[in-house]
Amino acid sequence: LATTHRGGELPCFVLKMTTQNKDAAKEVKKDDMRTGKSTGGAEGKTQQIHELRIATIGNVDSGKSTLIGVLTGGELDDGRGRARSKIFNLRHEAETGRTSSISQHLVGINAEGKLVHSNTHKGGGVHLTTAQKYKSWREVMEVSKSVITFVDLCGHEKYLKTTICGLTGTFPDYACLVVGANMGVTKMTKEHLGIVLALKIPFYVILTKVDICPPNVLKRTKDKLVKILKSRFAKKMPFEVRDEKDVATCLKNQSSKLTPIFSLSAVTGKGVKRLESYLSGLAPRQTWDSEAKNVEFSIEETFNVTGVGVVVSGSVTKGRLIANSKMLLGPFSDGGFRPVLAKTLQRKRVPMSVCNAGESCAVAIRYLKSKESLKRSDVRRGMVLVDPTSEPKATVSFEADILVLHHPTTIKENYQSVIHCHNVRQTAKMVKINGVRSMKKKKQDKPGAPVKKAENDSKGVCLRTGNKASVLFRFMARPEVLHEGSTIIFREGTTKGVGKVRKVFNDSYKDTTAYSQLEVQKKNERTTTSKKSRRRTKGHAAPRL
Repeated sequence: LATTHRGGELPCFVLKMTTQNKDAAKEVKKDDMRTGKSTGGAEGKTQQIHELRIATIGNVDSGKSTLIGVLTGGELDDGRGRARSKIFNLRHEAETGRTSSISQHLVGINAEGKLVHSNTHKGGGVHLTTAQKYKSWREVMEVSKSVITFVDLCGHEKYLKTTICGLTGTFPDYACLVVGANMGVTKMTKEHLGIVLALKIPFYVILTKVDICPPNVLKRTKDKLVKILKSRFAKKMPFEVRDEKDVATCLKNQSSKLTPIFSLSAVTGKGVKRLESYLSGLAPRQTWDSEAKNVEFSIEETFNVTGVGVVVSGSVTKGRLIANSKMLLGPFSDGGFRPVLAKTLQRKRVPMSVCNAGESCAVAIRYLKSKESLKRSDVRRGMVLVDPTSEPKATVSFEADILVLHHPTTIKENYQSVIHCHNVRQTAKMVKINGVRSMKKKKQDKPGAPVKKAENDSKGVCLRTGNKASVLFRFMARPEVLHEGSTIIFREGTTKGVGKVRKVFNDSYKDTTAYSQLEVQKKNERTTTSKKSRRRTKGHAAPRL
């Protein structure tokens, strides 16, 4: 049953076919030949197709969606938004021309090193239907030795939290910073660049709209961009790509410091071929443990498909996820996990029997007990599917080493901010702050002298911009699954910081409730004390004459 969806990994599931249907049996046999699964239902080896994930970031109206539309469709833009119309998920995105959601788009690489385009349908209007996307993605997977998944992210300031979720939850290998040549480096360009640098994701820069940009404006944009990349904050080596030799140089020296800069136009096609050559030569950066015994699947999005039930999409972060396997779903609001059955898998809209670590897929799940019905509202972003033998545990508190990137005033204990860690997004409180130290050295300090600790406030320890500290966080709403060594980003308004989880405490949701009750009791005591002091002050007031 083909269904409309918001993009990403939503599969177009079909009804189960009986063995009496010969036509359906032929289709199943074709799928089995491709995936390596036998027609008798036995599990076999799956075709290993390497996947490279690239997240596109940049300011609004810089041409991110148009660039992805040109690369995935194989056709140049008409200057009126034709290429980006194939990329948008929602109706208001097509009307306003601004991306407000996270969407994934596919392009393949064949044995000759050329791109295999997916959005190549020309008939039936500009917009592609779900059935057309389903067919084109299957064709790409059949003829490609590797695939590139472009993650289209938002550029507007009010969708910054969605962009952060895309950078932390989709596990990108590289980031593509798109800068409009006529617009220059804007505030949001610097914001996105800072997030990518904090997450330590390698990136390359693309200057778009060079066909309508005056030469002096283009030169000013390049100079400012190079200055920012060479700054003490970024510490990058910008390298402008002008021909195929420069492309080969970038591919031979793939390091975290070298940052290629491409100049192109999606309308005239200038520089597009050089970018395609560069993309076809990139290799995945991250390494995944596919041989791990404990399987873990991080849920990114949920769907409800008619005739199938609840479908979740995400990435396998550990081990190998096999179809028709028993898993544990959680954590729920009480911190527990419930047994479910992972019925069927689809990767890039293609049925698969096994999904390895580092690969994104969609899974149809249900409770093991037939009497219990799983609802879409029961599953949320940030949950995980884990192996029952792993004995998973949720946590409400963890300790992390953080760095405050920006804060207008000071941060004290009981300060609350939103924590982003992979697909987890929840408000947490800073319960305790220890080991505060400043990253800024004063001019009178001698070279090699130890860094002085930050001064304490009269009411306790406080953090400012540039300070490092070890902080004990506690989630405010529900428990989550975290792992030691994971990178976190915390934000609240203009406040931003980055850190790494150092220790996870296996406490339960009951502890959070007890903490909350204790805090309410202390707050009531403070309120009662303040009221008494006010009454005493009024009692000592001078009598009226």
